[in-house]
Amino acid sequence: MKVVYPHNPHETDELELRIGDYIYLNSEGIDSSSDGWAEGISWLTGSTGHLPVNYTERTAESDAWTLHRVVQLSKSVASSLNSAEDIDIVDGRSISIEPEERQRDLQQIAQHPEIIEGSSFEESEQSVEKYLRQTLQPCLELPSVQLLNSHNLSLQHNQHTPTIEITANLSSNSISKNIDEIMVEPLAEQSPRPDDTLSVHSDHSHPHLQPNALDVGPSKNRKVYIMRHGERVDFTFGTWIPYCFDEFGNYMRKDLNMPKVLPHRRNSPEGWQNDSPLTNVGVYQARLTGEALLDANVQIDHVYCSPSYRCVQTCTSALEGLELSGKHKIKLEPGLFEWMAWYPNGVPDWLSSKELIDSKYDIDLNYEPVQQATDLASQLKESTEQFYMRNHEVLLQLLERTTGNILIVAHATTLDTCSRQLTGGAARNTNELRQVIHKIPYCSLVTVEQVDGVWKLVEPDCLPVTHSKNPRFEWSALSAT
Repeated sequence: MKVVYPHNPHETDELELRIGDYIYLNSEGIDSSSDGWAEGISWLTGSTGHLPVNYTERTAESDAWTLHRVVQLSKSVASSLNSAEDIDIVDGRSISIEPEERQRDLQQIAQHPEIIEGSSFEESEQSVEKYLRQTLQPCLELPSVQLLNSHNLSLQHNQHTPTIEITANLSSNSISKNIDEIMVEPLAEQSPRPDDTLSVHSDHSHPHLQPNALDVGPSKNRKVYIMRHGERVDFTFGTWIPYCFDEFGNYMRKDLNMPKVLPHRRNSPEGWQNDSPLTNVGVYQARLTGEALLDANVQIDHVYCSPSYRCVQTCTSALEGLELSGKHKIKLEPGLFEWMAWYPNGVPDWLSSKELIDSKYDIDLNYEPVQQATDLASQLKESTEQFYMRNHEVLLQLLERTTGNILIVAHATTLDTCSRQLTGGAARNTNELRQVIHKIPYCSLVTVEQVDGVWKLVEPDCLPVTHSKNPRFEWSALSAT
């Protein structure tokens, strides 16, 4: 990535950006970033630190790098290296560790070299089989393992019981009996959770349509569901606005993962700079989450949302998955917006309620926000603690105004800022906040439940959404000579 805007560090873990410098950024780090910041390495200085990704632009990949450190790409140590402490790796586990731990790693490599050095898929399969046999061999000698010969198996073994067959070549000193196989009894069958789509015993029909589901009423405890928005266009495609709008300001779709159309807004296309839409994958992520909540018989009584367009889209798709479209209007709450320190140029110019309604979004025009958008303009320099307090106080007001369960759709930070102090924790500092939001991917959902008057984080009612990265395909690469 090439630096296009300078940046002076405000924290010890930030990287100084100089125009013209090149920054190495891991694509996975960019994809997982929830605040637009990622860790990078400066080509000019070799320093490592966090930086705002939108201060850089993508450039041609190059392997011409200044040598700032020696990187070991294989387990063999080159003779030019002075010591193991000089060696580091870009991804994975560093081998610059304590001597005892390094010696233990070397012993593991010596014991199982075939796992390290498999050069093909077929060789890897053979290596894994060999490794499993070596690993499971000692289990045959354990007295706690039930050993059954062929006669016993014919009398006791249920034909429906799965087994793992292992050919054992044991010496007469260890066990004198001829061993044919080891029977591994399966775990006791458990009734699946409503959202356990990976269970082989799961019924793929909707639990809320099953007769036994009617016997399970809603929980008497009050719950707050806090959800992050889905995948956003700007974090997926980088600098997208100059390529997706013509000179007349008309939107042009450039990828199937981009929206077909965008709502009309008074300040287009500039307004999309700080108010990005979702990708089509992001819309689908939100709907999947809503469908999972529906399968889990989650009851939603009130819906609140950050005024960011990506959050409004996420909320709408989640309600569609919950089959609550038209039953709950979305209440836009500016007080749920993310940390204002990330917006030094002022509050984003969000789409107005009228513009959203014109685009068929079900917005509650009668809702009176806890905090107005104009209130945020005076908080551009709020500290991390003030940010936590703002989100926390907004949530307390929403709880006081309502009864029943609440769904909040906002940002990665919201999952922590709206739950931490409610459950008795203290506001995090800047470094702690930055670390925790990197663990909150798109459409993450956290559930806070009031149990005997005390709010607690509990296991969510639905599974998370996980998917791999799909890079852009360039068909012309196939015609290259």
